[in-house]
Amino acid sequence: MPPSPTLDASVNDDSNVIPPSMRRIAPYIALIFAVFIAYVNIYDNAFLFDDDLLITMNRYLRDWSSFDKLFTATSTEGAGIIGGFFRPVQNLLYFFVYQAGGPNPLGFHLLNVALHAANACLAFKLSKKLGFSPAPALLALLLWAVHPLHTEAITYMSGTADPLFVLFMLAALVYLAPDFKPFKIWLSLPLFFLALMAKENALVFPALVMICMFLTLPNRKFHPRSYLKTIPLWLLALAYLYWRYTADHLDGPTRYARLFQLEDFSNWSLYAQHPLWRIQTFLATLPNYLYLIVWPHDLHIERSFAVFASWKYPVVGAGAAVLVLALAQLGWGRGKRGLALSWGLLWFAAAHFPNTGLFIPMNSLFLEHWMYLPTLGLFLGIGETLGRSLEAKNWNKAKYALACCALIGCAALGAKTLEQNAVWYSPFTLYPHIFANGERSPRGHNNLALAYQKNHQLPESIAELRKAIKEGDTYAETHHNLALALLSLPDGNARKEEAIKELLRALEIEPKFYRSRLTLSQVYASMGKDQESAEELQKAKDILQQIERNK
Repeated sequence: MPPSPTLDASVNDDSNVIPPSMRRIAPYIALIFAVFIAYVNIYDNAFLFDDDLLITMNRYLRDWSSFDKLFTATSTEGAGIIGGFFRPVQNLLYFFVYQAGGPNPLGFHLLNVALHAANACLAFKLSKKLGFSPAPALLALLLWAVHPLHTEAITYMSGTADPLFVLFMLAALVYLAPDFKPFKIWLSLPLFFLALMAKENALVFPALVMICMFLTLPNRKFHPRSYLKTIPLWLLALAYLYWRYTADHLDGPTRYARLFQLEDFSNWSLYAQHPLWRIQTFLATLPNYLYLIVWPHDLHIERSFAVFASWKYPVVGAGAAVLVLALAQLGWGRGKRGLALSWGLLWFAAAHFPNTGLFIPMNSLFLEHWMYLPTLGLFLGIGETLGRSLEAKNWNKAKYALACCALIGCAALGAKTLEQNAVWYSPFTLYPHIFANGERSPRGHNNLALAYQKNHQLPESIAELRKAIKEGDTYAETHHNLALALLSLPDGNARKEEAIKELLRALEIEPKFYRSRLTLSQVYASMGKDQESAEELQKAKDILQQIERNK
């Protein structure tokens, strides 16, 4: 697709005082500057939510003696938590940041911001190679770069996986475009593999390659031979999917199936069993995502979302209408003017598909960070479509008015991002913010309890842990933490029986939670129950050996 004239195409090159080399790098400087300004207030933010499991409690990050573990361990194994995701590239980056600056949030925040800025630049480079107009693409990516919907992927230190896997995929697409030659497909496999090792959602890469190929074909008719060159990518994706689907020691379908058997997840079990419910629930998410994209307010992690089991709900109908309109655009938009928007919609659909629950039921239904990759293509598609439409009508005033509106939107979104960054400042700002939005968050109460423990406020910690259990008795770690808090009280010796009950409940929820078995062994030993202590210690060792064998 040939590039259309830019918004400043009427300016004569002879009268432009900016050197050509500077004009080439100016968009990248603007994107980097916008990202760093939008996230300028995050560097003092504390470790929150999974940051403790992935970073501060991760013993594999502390010295080189465990370096080999980073290539085989799950994301939470270093903190003694069974399960988790397999993301060794994220582990490696965390290791080097930890070695450079220790358990200091600054390095981990810089990592995410740098990845985000790099992605904005790579996306602009990709847009140029796909023939998009520079000015609309730049404005669209500025809006994307400062959008507060992405704070869950950038401000949240554990969100590294999102910008990281996107970085490898964008780098591969920039290398492949615009000709997508077969030898390039083969040479892009290492980047695709790194993306898979960064996050599972990279499975969509072959589909994104085909969507970009569709954009660059001289006509939009389907020619199988044109896409057969992507077979190496699909073979790698299928091999990875098979391994990932059958690995029962990782968070995924087999572990979720056991999770859905718990009483608090009865609705999830029905959701997993009924494909029609999954379709209706997915449709209900679409207008909600669209709402947050257009009007990003009340942003918060730990979002609850209902399972919809009927077509009678207006939000399901609204989602169906959004889908019908998108399909109509795809059918109509094969010409040049509608092509970019169709490409953006296809990108959104492919990038978001793994999170829809349509193919594999997920343990969440609606998360803000899931929009990180899908909105990138959508924003570019919308920007290019508006730019081409105004260019075709030669509405110069409208072009500049639209550019001004986009810049005002960038300022407004950037201000909202700064405001949302402040929410992520500490446990005492984030978790109350979640509760204030009416969310039931057992993990939030558990993590707030840990913050109270660090401040030596044990009664407040115990109260939060009991709230967590009351709102959702599904996490072994909550009972484990409650047992530790009880034992740490001044009358901890008198609380041992109560602590044992909590540890046993933790093991009832997750029999492989070896940290509870180790603690149980210590408590039994302190009570003179040597046989029970030895049994629990042996069980903990057996679990650890099983973990090693599973690798």
